[in-house]
Amino acid sequence: MEFGTSSDTDRARHLIPLTRDWGAWNTVSLYLDRCQVDTPDELVAATWAHVNALRTSIGKVVDFGAGDARFARHGSFKEYVGYEIDRDRCRNAALPTNARLVNDCAFSGDVEGADLCIGNPPFVRNQDLPVGWRQKASVVLKRRTGIAVSGLANAWQYFFLLSLASLREDGLCALVIPYEWVSRPSAKALRDYITAQKWNVSVYRLVDTTFDSVLTTSSITIVDKSVRDGQWRYFEETAEGDYRSLPSPSGSEQGVLGYLKRSDIVAGAPRAIRGLSPGTQKVLTLTEGERVRSGLEVGRDVVPCVTTLRQLPNEAKILDEATFRALYRNPGQKCWLIRTDDEPSRALQAYLDAVPEAEYQTSTCLERENWWKFKMPPVPALLMAMSFKGEFPKAVANTIEARAVGGVCGIYNVDPVQMQDLIGGLNGVNIRDRIVAHSNGLRKVEINQLNALFFDVFNSSTASA
Repeated sequence: MEFGTSSDTDRARHLIPLTRDWGAWNTVSLYLDRCQVDTPDELVAATWAHVNALRTSIGKVVDFGAGDARFARHGSFKEYVGYEIDRDRCRNAALPTNARLVNDCAFSGDVEGADLCIGNPPFVRNQDLPVGWRQKASVVLKRRTGIAVSGLANAWQYFFLLSLASLREDGLCALVIPYEWVSRPSAKALRDYITAQKWNVSVYRLVDTTFDSVLTTSSITIVDKSVRDGQWRYFEETAEGDYRSLPSPSGSEQGVLGYLKRSDIVAGAPRAIRGLSPGTQKVLTLTEGERVRSGLEVGRDVVPCVTTLRQLPNEAKILDEATFRALYRNPGQKCWLIRTDDEPSRALQAYLDAVPEAEYQTSTCLERENWWKFKMPPVPALLMAMSFKGEFPKAVANTIEARAVGGVCGIYNVDPVQMQDLIGGLNGVNIRDRIVAHSNGLRKVEINQLNALFFDVFNSSTASA
């Protein structure tokens, strides 16, 4: 274990006892650093404005992941308790007299009887959660709520459930969290839990510029346990700072595009499969220059891959050798995926052995026997972008047998007519308004939504033929 400065060393010495069971320090440190995103003061005030519209008197306030306790500087309450594991953040906090910070993990003990749980939980991806922390938090939440948190859940979901479990029977939860929780499959258990309790929910989607460092659309989410008529309401912030009501989570009258489970897809039917998440694209996918410098051969050591279709022109219909070379190999895009389906050559093994440990400190890599050995994905007939700004995601025929990685998914079991239909956006189908906004005007379609769409379109065309 190495530390950079004396300040780093002092911080680590304090944090290591508090995070002893979480896993390797590098992973823990990465997680803790990503937790520290300051909430803009105007957003703190806006969150309190929603609280004040629903409560005239507040006793105990709890803030899990409190940072410098800035939520304590607004609102009126008898008592504020914030949990913050980083001592440096606690030291610098300017607290009112009726507020205090507990320098410990939010899951270190059970909190009960809060009138209000408020705050901005950490946005850390599931891949970057320390294994030990995730296991400990999951056990706590299972015991307190009965919910088994999805393995794909990001950190804020754990804090959301912890907040709900810590409230009084008539308490109020007011959190700044990604808007996409209203539809994403990874948050289904959370939504089902709230729905089963019949608590009222109001979700206020914020403008995309709230957090520059986070690629998602934020929301102020209010769960009111004192009202049990099971209403879910959705709002969108306007440029003027007001809110307008939305008819559905996606904003359209038709609602969110449906989902089809993998088990419901007939063998051999058209289907989408998520792009490979190798654990870290940084070292397990390579640019042309990185491949050449490492002496790796195409075919023997690496195969073509595509992590984005962004640079392809909208009129492109095929990813062929010429396009791949012009838009991926020559410009230095990540375009080679290491092979793991055969014994590594001497050159590939030397490359893997030379990767510094710090480069693969993700849960996915660390949970493997060999940190780099993912299962090679099959070659798809089509490559399709998961994120899009138009009416339908971009798709191209895959004539170079590239693997789909990251934000690009693979489409399988499609005949030539179906391929052309998909490349042509299914001849004018508009799914934009049926997908919940992701960020910066982007929509991000889920795999199970694509499969539901394929089922509807291709089955209906078969039936009518």
